[in-house]
Amino acid sequence: MYMIAEMEAMAEKIKKEHDITNKENKNEVEYKMSLKMLKIFLRRGIIDDVEYAQIDALNRESFSPYLKEVYV
Repeated sequence: MYMIAEMEAMAEKIKKEHDITNKENKNEVEYKMSLKMLKIFLRRGIIDDVEYAQIDALNRESFSPYLKEVYV
């Protein structure tokens, strides 16, 4: 629950700083949540570094986060 609130607060800050739309804001939050999950999977050995990179690239395409260049 805390992670979601933290993500929403971060997204709201980004939205205010960059004047992005609600859809862009939603995509940003969803991408950040997927990134957190991927990192958990990687830490637990569910996926390896190559799979992490492949899934992350697909997520950046799917969610089209506003700051996707920053996440590369």
